[in-house]
Amino acid sequence: MRDTLFLMRDHVWTLLACVVGAAALAAAYAFLATPIYSADAIVRVDPTDLNALGISSQTNTVQQQQQQSGHQATAAEIAVMQSRSVLEPVIGRFGFDVEVKPHTFPILGRVAELLAKQGHPSSPWLGLDSFAWGGEKLRVGSLYVPPTLEEKPLELTVLDKGSYELRGPDGEIMLRGIVGTQAKSAEGVSITINEIVARPGTQFKVVHHNTFDAIETMRRQIRVAEVTKDTGIVQISFTSSHPILTADVANALAEQYIATAVKRQQLNDTNTLEFIRQELPRLGADLRRSEEALSSYQSSSQSLHPTAEAQAYLQGSIELQQRLASLQLQRTQLMQLFTANSPQVQNIDKQLAQLQKASSAFDTRFGRMPTSERRSAELTRDAKVAEAIYLSMVNKAEELSVRRASTSGGAQIVDKALRQYKPIKPNRLLIIGAGGGLGFLGGMLLIFLRRHVMTGVTDPFFVERRLSVPVIGEVLFSQKQAQLDQEIATTTMRHVSPRSSAGSTSLIKSGELRDSHRNPQLEGPSVTPEIVRERARLLALRFPNEPAVEALRAVRTEVCEELAQRRINIAMLTGPSPSAGKSFVAANLAVLLAEIRLRVLLIDADMRRGNLASFFRQSNPGGLADVLGGTMHVSDAIRSVGVPGLSFMSCGSYPSNPSELLMMPECKKTLNELSEQFDVVLVDTPPILVLTDAAIIARQAGATILVLRSGMQSEDEISDTVRKLQRAGGNLLGSVFNAIPMRSSNWRSYGYPSEYMRTIQ
Repeated sequence: MRDTLFLMRDHVWTLLACVVGAAALAAAYAFLATPIYSADAIVRVDPTDLNALGISSQTNTVQQQQQQSGHQATAAEIAVMQSRSVLEPVIGRFGFDVEVKPHTFPILGRVAELLAKQGHPSSPWLGLDSFAWGGEKLRVGSLYVPPTLEEKPLELTVLDKGSYELRGPDGEIMLRGIVGTQAKSAEGVSITINEIVARPGTQFKVVHHNTFDAIETMRRQIRVAEVTKDTGIVQISFTSSHPILTADVANALAEQYIATAVKRQQLNDTNTLEFIRQELPRLGADLRRSEEALSSYQSSSQSLHPTAEAQAYLQGSIELQQRLASLQLQRTQLMQLFTANSPQVQNIDKQLAQLQKASSAFDTRFGRMPTSERRSAELTRDAKVAEAIYLSMVNKAEELSVRRASTSGGAQIVDKALRQYKPIKPNRLLIIGAGGGLGFLGGMLLIFLRRHVMTGVTDPFFVERRLSVPVIGEVLFSQKQAQLDQEIATTTMRHVSPRSSAGSTSLIKSGELRDSHRNPQLEGPSVTPEIVRERARLLALRFPNEPAVEALRAVRTEVCEELAQRRINIAMLTGPSPSAGKSFVAANLAVLLAEIRLRVLLIDADMRRGNLASFFRQSNPGGLADVLGGTMHVSDAIRSVGVPGLSFMSCGSYPSNPSELLMMPECKKTLNELSEQFDVVLVDTPPILVLTDAAIIARQAGATILVLRSGMQSEDEISDTVRKLQRAGGNLLGSVFNAIPMRSSNWRSYGYPSEYMRTIQ
């Protein structure tokens, strides 16, 4: 976590740029996006009356069924509100099956639209008069196209004096018309434009949608849900980009649903009324027969008043028979609409079975009464049941006649939709905040990718943690060294000799080679240390108090301690790839070792493109390649660079077989001879991942220093370098991390020494 915070602090400007950029894009979207408005109407749905005939008593079972039916009815009515029968008339009323869009210029067109006033077309920007620049209006009264042109874009171009032309999908002119009159084409297209407010030449895209697609599109714009569960209060919401139209459509949906419900209720009432009218003659005849049978029996038996026991039997039997008769009538009515296996009919059958079982038990209980009394009670019961059913059916018929003229339909509008002033989308604060948050996350991801994927290793201690190779030096990037590098680069081509073959080198005499690399500016008795510092291209000589030089002094301490314990006093410097800065480290380390009165020899062993001589304002010919090639004696190749205690051997003329020269016995012999003459021998070698030269010399060196440049080598490259050195048998002393940029996270490590050295200066 701490490393992550340090990484974020080091790249705070990158992170800030990502946040600001993402927030700016989010703000542009928030202000340019089309605002979306919402409006809602509230409708109350009444529960369905299960007792459609009105002849059964409201028992607990019936009340529970009534409540359950109310819940189911609400869910069913919500589905009806989204049905085609409700949506299609609204689509036709508002023309949602016709889409009209002005031809606008990307982004700029939206900006111009925001600045324009509706009904007042803006002047064209940049002279593009075929585009709409805000304020235009095109109102289509009607549009009919054949099925082959549905969902196909038609292009309408405004002409002078209220005229227009309509082109087909392929650009062909289909018709020309005038505002207010219907225009027809030979292809079967007819269109009526009620209003045009636009400059001549402005183009519009007109699309006639298929009815099914228009309904599906509208379903995505509406939301129907119960406000509170099991209350029957339903909210119908509609969203669009037009605030006034949004409220009108929401109200139209509620009104259309009420009209549909009324029509459906009236149809149900008509069907029920017709059923009752068909049953009334039969029920009247049954009533007359039962009354005549009762009157005849009472006259013959001369019994007018039933006993108390018969009265009890009569009362219970009447209630049972009345309920049985009402259920039978309801089943007869349901069988006109449903099958015998439907849940509605099966529910009635279960109730009939229960009532018949109760009636049988009731009759068995009172079967011990005298026959005359039981007969009188049965006839009285039949008469009263027939009378109750007949009167109930007559009352229900009158009720249905009145309700059929009603306009409620079992639902009513509680609240009408109102126009909203503020849009619900886009939420600008939320979008801008989310954009800034996404920018922050994106910036973090970018920084991590640059740290671990896109760029090389920037953590000096990666090598220690992963590869167990100690970091013996952390050298800050030096702007002064960058200036010296530029100075060296401008003179490199002038000093580097072309690659020569062995034959051509042999034509040069030893004395000529010895004299050819001399630089009179850095030799002679009159050359003082001050002149050497002024003219050399070495940071340790020109700017000895630089923090980078102080870091190299720490490397010097490690090298001295390591070589003091070794029999071989040869230290090799190499790196994974070119431009890591190994020549810079080698040259300045050699100067620092000479400063403590050691006899130091610096050898440029990069015989392919070595340029270490340019640090001392010298040229390459007359160096290691010439010694190993046998054209020059080793003592003649050792040069003075004007620094007390420091000698130098260049890479020499670039040979064609450097690897072969290094593998010859003369190379090992030469290094051993030089090791005896000097206290420390520093060998600058080519990159080990590029060439095998460094692996050859590593076997003969007492210590190997791996030079890495911050952000240049990947983790795999460093790992491969360490493995290659270990396979070559090199003694890896440690690594020097070069050109570390000064960041906020490492200021405490490097800032204090920098300030301290600046104070010394």
